[in-house]
Amino acid sequence: MNKFKHILSGFLVTIYLLALMYAILNNDEISAYFNLSLTIIPSISLISVLLIGINYTRLFFKIDRLEFEFTSIVNHAFRTPLTRIMWLVKELEKELPHEQRLLFLQNVENTTSRVIGIVDLIAGMKEASNPFGYVFQAVSIREMIEKSIEKHREAVKQKNISFQVSTFKDIPLLTLDIKKISFVFDVLVENAVFYTPKDGHINIDCIAKKNKIVFFVSDSGLGLTFMEKFRVFSKFYRSEKARLMNTDGMGLGLYLAKIIVERHKGSIYVESKGRDKGATFYVELPYGK
Repeated sequence: MNKFKHILSGFLVTIYLLALMYAILNNDEISAYFNLSLTIIPSISLISVLLIGINYTRLFFKIDRLEFEFTSIVNHAFRTPLTRIMWLVKELEKELPHEQRLLFLQNVENTTSRVIGIVDLIAGMKEASNPFGYVFQAVSIREMIEKSIEKHREAVKQKNISFQVSTFKDIPLLTLDIKKISFVFDVLVENAVFYTPKDGHINIDCIAKKNKIVFFVSDSGLGLTFMEKFRVFSKFYRSEKARLMNTDGMGLGLYLAKIIVERHKGSIYVESKGRDKGATFYVELPYGK
């Protein structure tokens, strides 16, 4: 019903604009000034209104599609961990050995943390876009990276990934919003660990160039096709293969990372030689000497 109301209101607005434009162009003084004939006036009106109608329709369906995508992603992202929590709670009601009970409780805690992480990610869409929501202070990049790596230490160990991290020699302190840039590093490290296969390798380094530092995470994982490189930072975008590998992803991490880096007057981009040939994500951040 709401869709019908929107379409009807758009149609009425289009008709109104058509009548208004025709009345204006049909004015004798305006027609004489622009040397418009009576046959041209309806044509101009019709073309103008058609363009308005087409753009309105496109915008309407784009908003409708984004709403559907967002609802589907959020529904799936919450439903999966919450269903798991319910199952674990049911199991905990049974008589279980102490060790298994502790394991289930740990799983409840981890899954709950994931739900909180999803909430933070969605809430971060507004926070990341707010230019007044940034608190800048001097910080060491190396320390931030070590914290990001520590969060994924267990996954790295299980997949036997060769992890090489530079000493970040001669990298100056940067004035950053620690919380938000930490989120960027977390996203890049997490993606590299998740999409790198067993026995793969990840390399993290940072170099200083003139008035900026270039931080990068390189992996031997999923890689990106030519078109995916252009879309990977878009809101809700996830490649077909990425969705198959990780059904719980929301397609917001890299999108938010791009906003945050740009708020720091930096840039983020990716290089990849193709599918299953790994990828390297770069973050360039300015600093003053």
